[in-house]
Amino acid sequence: MIRSTCAAVLAMVVLGCGDGAPSGMNSNLPTPIPVATNGSPTGSTGFGPTATAPAPTNTNTAAPAPAASTTPNTMVADTTGTGDMGAAGAAAEPPVTETTDPAVSSTNPAPAGSVDPIIPPVTGDCPAFVSGTITFGGLGGIVLEAGPKAAGPTAPMVFYWHGTASTSGEFRTMAGAVHQGVLAEGGVLISFQGTTGGDGLSGTSIFGRGDLDLADQLAACAVRDHNVDPRRIYATGCSAGGLFSTAMAALRSNYIAAAAPNSGGWSFPQQFQTPNYTPALMTVHGAAGVDVVIIDFSTTSASADMAFKNRGGFVINCDHGGRHCGGGPLAPDIWEFFKAHPYGAEPEPWSSGLPAGFNSSCVIY
Repeated sequence: MIRSTCAAVLAMVVLGCGDGAPSGMNSNLPTPIPVATNGSPTGSTGFGPTATAPAPTNTNTAAPAPAASTTPNTMVADTTGTGDMGAAGAAAEPPVTETTDPAVSSTNPAPAGSVDPIIPPVTGDCPAFVSGTITFGGLGGIVLEAGPKAAGPTAPMVFYWHGTASTSGEFRTMAGAVHQGVLAEGGVLISFQGTTGGDGLSGTSIFGRGDLDLADQLAACAVRDHNVDPRRIYATGCSAGGLFSTAMAALRSNYIAAAAPNSGGWSFPQQFQTPNYTPALMTVHGAAGVDVVIIDFSTTSASADMAFKNRGGFVINCDHGGRHCGGGPLAPDIWEFFKAHPYGAEPEPWSSGLPAGFNSSCVIY
């Protein structure tokens, strides 16, 4: 009953950033405010009684350089398939078990050790990796930004998901440093404008589970045709896009290395696709009671933090103290986080603390 009521509210309300500009962001970021509560225990809707969450550890000190991976960057075909598990236009869905081992959930830690990403096979035509707006899989309005092709399979790829009532170009103002970093390394950034069929993953049905099927193919094409490193595929976004990028990290944990939602997190927890890997997570949000559009995004961020952390993932929480989608100034830190966290990084490169100069509002959860 709680799930259906919350889903109906979310489906009717616009959660977004308008034209993508940050709202009410204080340029003088405050001293980090520890996350004191979690919106609800893992496995609930993210609404309701609060539960005490583990206190974040403020270890914002210099960390050693990331260890180089010794596993070759090879593409492995996904023979399991996931498919579209929900009806178009549905306001929300219960957590869906895909390729997940039933014994492994958000409260059961995944096995330790480095693992390989699983890139879906290419099943159709691929786009030309030239910057512009494309139609792919029957969906138009997809922005594709591509840097010069790298000499080898080293380039990053980022999926950016915009807020409700915003546009696919939102990343230029909200994630400029990520965009520029991707292009500088010959990588690919993808940002959808429409949807193949919305559901509760984004809270307002502007993106849906079927869009992840298109993302699978775009990732497969980029790995095959544009020297994208299978270990360097990430997701980020604002508001509804922040909720969707967090869901993508779980539902595509077979190849998403890390996610950094800006005013996102989990309103409806999802099953992870893989039993042996949890993407690294960096949640960026405003103050409790301030970063609110129907739901409190400090609460949804804490819900995701707890779920990913309990499953063994590396988690950073950044409370910038500002308003909704006010995390644009942290884009350089998000890009640094992405670079340091390829898929299956082992050991954790920032286990001893955040690197010197990292935004002071961020703490290891």
